Amino acid sequence: MEEPAHPRLSYHFTADEIIEQGRTTREYVDTIKRWLAQQNDHRIPHVQDEMVVLFLLSCENDIDLTKNTIAMYFKCKKDGPEIFDDRDMSRAGLNKGMNTVHMSSIPTRTDENYVVHYFKLHDTSYSNFDLVPIMKLSYMLVDIAQEKNPPNGLVVVIDMKGFGLMHLTRLKMGAIKTYLQFLQEGFPLQLKAIHILNGVYFFDKIMAIVKVFMKSELIDMIKVHSPNIGQEELFRCIPQKCLPREYGGDLQSEKELHEKTVQQFCDKQEFWRIEELIRKS
Repeated sequence: MEEPAHPRLSYHFTADEIIEQGRTTREYVDTIKRWLAQQNDHRIPHVQDEMVVLFLLSCENDIDLTKNTIAMYFKCKKDGPEIFDDRDMSRAGLNKGMNTVHMSSIPTRTDENYVVHYFKLHDTSYSNFDLVPIMKLSYMLVDIAQEKNPPNGLVVVIDMKGFGLMHLTRLKMGAIKTYLQFLQEGFPLQLKAIHILNGVYFFDKIMAIVKVFMKSELIDMIKVHSPNIGQEELFRCIPQKCLPREYGGDLQSEKELHEKTVQQFCDKQEFWRIEELIRKS
């Protein structure tokens, strides 16, 4: 009797293509698949080859680390439905998040094939700042980035211009803990750096709040830049070809990049519907 067909997520690459590029091997993929078949933990559903490849790439083909990352990926998603479920762009919370923060998975990669994710406060009113949908959207951006030609790493750029002390009153510690646990233990992409532009004078207060949930490796990745950073220094940290034109970059305006992201989110609705169905089946 044939096994029932599992729902499949749509990627614009195949596992075999990544193997042919020499970025991982069929032996590694099959090793992870055998391990998955032996798991009795119902938090780990069927994982198709393309997802296995993404995990292997994020762990630099370290088999034990890949296994741990897969297990934590599904654990965090089960434990954090407010961040990982209902990724429907018709929901008011997600629309509000997109109106509050402009964001983009920058279409141009670095020379190392790192993807750059850009965030900037658009609506500076602290009363409209709701961190949970913004966190949800930031992880949705990862699925956009991994749709084709999986990146070798992620560089995050956060422009804090307009962020005030009152915004700190809107932080939700439980959601932050879940978000950071996933980022550090279940994230299917290797984080390389977090650049904070227009660093606010009270950034140390923000770090004091969230540091309890952060490992030293993550803390070391955070680079805070003052508002008067020069373009040459900025381009040494983030390539000019990966920045919006407001920063002297080669790309469109951050508003145009954001509008493209809104459309990408709308186009990927079926992917997230199937992904949640697989996790909960």
